[in-house]
Amino acid sequence: MSAPDPGDIQPAPPGMDVLLLYGQHLRGDRVYADGKRAFDGLDFRADVLVARYVHFFALAGKTTTFEVISMGNRQRDAFDRDGLSGMGNLVVGTSWWPKADESRGRYLTFAAYLSLPTSPRAGEGLITGEDRYTLELQGGYMAKLAERWTAEFMGQAEFYTHDDSSRVHRDPMYRAVAHLSYNPTPETRFALSARQSFGARESLHGERLLGSKNDTNLTLTWAQQLNDKVQVQLQYTRDLSVREGPQIDGVQGRLALAF
Repeated sequence: MSAPDPGDIQPAPPGMDVLLLYGQHLRGDRVYADGKRAFDGLDFRADVLVARYVHFFALAGKTTTFEVISMGNRQRDAFDRDGLSGMGNLVVGTSWWPKADESRGRYLTFAAYLSLPTSPRAGEGLITGEDRYTLELQGGYMAKLAERWTAEFMGQAEFYTHDDSSRVHRDPMYRAVAHLSYNPTPETRFALSARQSFGARESLHGERLLGSKNDTNLTLTWAQQLNDKVQVQLQYTRDLSVREGPQIDGVQGRLALAF
C-alpha cells in the first residue's frame, strides 16, 4: 500500500507540513504461476498519480505524523486495450518515532495505514481501487554507518478484509525492505533498495486462485534537495524474481514540498 523511500525514516521537525506528489509508470509482459513462466505478452501498462499530505507534530514529546493519501491511475493490458482509469482508494495513516537521535543518525519508527474502499470504480479491477479494507503495519530503523553512508531496515505486514465485490479472500502479505544510501553532499542521495514480499495467497470458497508470493524487487534512487522547502526524486524499480503474477518494472518521480 505504501512503499517507504530511502530517508523516510528520518522525520521532519514537529510543526512542519509536507506535500508529496508522485508520478509512476509501470509495465509488465511476463506472468508467473508457482514460480514458472505462465504467459508472455500481457502488455500491462499503468500510470499512477499519488498525492500524500503529511503533518508532523509532537505527542508526549515524540515526533508523530498524521497522513492522508489520495491516488488514481489508468491501466490497460492485452485483454483490455481500451483500459480502465479512475480515482483509487483513500488512505489515512500515522507514524511515531520513539527514538530520534539526530546527532548519531539513529531513528526508530512505527507506522500504521488504513486503506478505505472509497474508489468509485471499486471492484472493477483498478489497481488502486480494490473493494476491500487494508491495514498496513510498519516498523523501521535507520543507522548512520559512516560519514556519508546510512542503512535502513523495515518490516511491513498487510491485512485484508474480503473483497466485497468478488468475495475473494487474501491472506496477509509480509515485506522486508532494506535501503543503503550514499550522500556525496548533504543535499544529494543515491540509494540501492531491496524488497522481499511473502504471502497474499488468494482463494474463493476455499479454492485457491493465486499462490503465495515470494518476490524480490530492486530499486535505484536519486534524490536532490533543491532548497529547504523542495526536494525532487527519481527511481527505477524492477522485479528480479516473481512467484505469482506479472513481473513489473517502472520509473517513478516524486516532488516533496515542505511548508
